[in-house]
Amino acid sequence: MYHFYLGCYTHQNTSKDAEEAKGIYLLTVSDEGKLVEKKLVHEQLSPSYFYLTKDKKVLYAVTEAPNVKGDICAYQIDPADYGLKLTSRRQAAGGGLCHVTMDPEEKFLLVTCYDEATIQSYPIENSTITPMFSLRHHMGQGPVLERQEAAHAHSITFTPEGAYLVVCDLGTDMLNVYTINPVSGKIHRVTPLNFKCPAGCGPRHMVFSPDGKMAYVACELSSEILILRYHARTGFELAGKVSTRSPEFSSNHNYPAAIRISKDGRHLYLSNRGEDTIAVFRIYPEDGSLALVGSASTRGWYPRDFVLSEDERLLLAANQLSDNLSIFKIDQSSGMLTLTDEVSVPQKPIALMEI
Repeated sequence: MYHFYLGCYTHQNTSKDAEEAKGIYLLTVSDEGKLVEKKLVHEQLSPSYFYLTKDKKVLYAVTEAPNVKGDICAYQIDPADYGLKLTSRRQAAGGGLCHVTMDPEEKFLLVTCYDEATIQSYPIENSTITPMFSLRHHMGQGPVLERQEAAHAHSITFTPEGAYLVVCDLGTDMLNVYTINPVSGKIHRVTPLNFKCPAGCGPRHMVFSPDGKMAYVACELSSEILILRYHARTGFELAGKVSTRSPEFSSNHNYPAAIRISKDGRHLYLSNRGEDTIAVFRIYPEDGSLALVGSASTRGWYPRDFVLSEDERLLLAANQLSDNLSIFKIDQSSGMLTLTDEVSVPQKPIALMEI
């Protein structure tokens, strides 16, 4: 059996035909890729992203709802049934929290605030979230005025060697690079390593290759993946870019969201909101370039988040606007996806994490 946490936008319960969302749910999925059970494990206002500690004892979540400051929550995980107990909560400096992660040593929690374009660090003491220690604010705008009227920090990714954290800023088309003090948690800018992405692309999320030589950036506004070479001393270099859309999909209304890479570095996966697919790319080891090898329909609208199971045999995709979940088996050789189940879930599912 597989177990996953699902987070939903509780402030968007607009459908009379779908189950009302109340917070965080536990999904149990069979080895064959069928949903066996779904149950509410904690009521929470609009949990938007998760981080699971390496020992799988604590789940951190951030919240994102209009006109309120975001919350950062810590949950102790019951090893018997994966139930959640809220053990720490702290209000963040701003609203629109859309990403949460930790440093490699898991001493500090780092969150992005989309609305205020900030990144914030919170020291962790015995799983307790202590007051914010450091905040950095992005400024600027981009050419797509309806989405890039201001800076919008979207996600934080640590470089493979752990020396830097990279913030994708959708509003300014920037990858902003920082260090974090290992004692205090203070965030310092490393401006010489910043990378200016192509104008209007809207970088959202990124992943590094397992060997640490390449980085891949999902661009929400241009429906592209940027292929970057990474050097710890000099930063990023653009090596190429590819469209995330299949040749059959001609509409410009497409907005890539999540991006994942296989542990062996052979395949890359990305969710397309608009085309409503999971795109599957082959990675060429010689130069890190990409080739689209398939696009699997998510059988719904707007797949905001998806995850690969730890053994990489299953992929789960949450369709935000159609209130359903799609489950796929992953071909271990080709990386291609085969649908095994499609089920209704509470309204506006947007975050997934395997336990």
